[in-house]
Amino acid sequence: MERVWGAPDLLRLAGVLALSLLFFGLSAPASAAPLRVGLDSNYPPFSLVDRRGHASGFDLEVAEELCRAMGRQCEFVFLPLDGLLESMRNGGLDLLLGVSETDGRREFMDFSKPYFRARSVYIGRPGDMGTGKDGVVRIGARGGSVQVGHLRNRRAERAEVVQAEFGRLLDMLCAGELDLVLANDLAGYSFLLSERGRDFEVLGDPLPLDSFPSLVNIGVRKGEEGLREELNRAIRSIRFSGVFGRINRNYFPYTLY
Repeated sequence: MERVWGAPDLLRLAGVLALSLLFFGLSAPASAAPLRVGLDSNYPPFSLVDRRGHASGFDLEVAEELCRAMGRQCEFVFLPLDGLLESMRNGGLDLLLGVSETDGRREFMDFSKPYFRARSVYIGRPGDMGTGKDGVVRIGARGGSVQVGHLRNRRAERAEVVQAEFGRLLDMLCAGELDLVLANDLAGYSFLLSERGRDFEVLGDPLPLDSFPSLVNIGVRKGEEGLREELNRAIRSIRFSGVFGRINRNYFPYTLY
């Protein structure tokens, strides 16, 4: 069974968080249209818009430096992941940070070279990999994520799959409304190191590499080969210049690539 948490609330949230932040490339041609760059609105520590409208996160800083390296003006659009994927499908975005390449996604967008690696893990209370309430385990995963697809295929008969933004899933886990969250290990470990995460842990080993793509890419508007090549050059540039490593150290105690 499966339910999507608060769809009307997410739609209202999307309207509020589809805000734009302008970052001006140092050498962008005056006639060049800004690139519309999608970022998750509630996916700490990768990207987050707080209640005051302040945006922060690893992916935001990476995106800013990529825009600088390309010499392009960029407009950052914050939405839940499923809204970002839909916007990319409809041609509303030029780039989308932090997505893995899958057969389904290749139908409506192209992909950059990977810019970091990640695994998927279950997060819950120690020893709590049991059957859950009424014999059904309540498992949360980001709406639109590869983790949702895994749960549908592997645990559909034994789990209630709850889709929501990552930050909301953590709230539900802490409140006892979920038994487990299946998430990117980097986001999961960041939560476990926080004050709220001290009562939780990674349960079991990371899921096998053949279960999920481990490489994380940037989605590119379909058919824009020139933009994809420009972006790949920018990824190489910020990696070899040490800029990516500096951002990496601000958020994670180990190298992501």
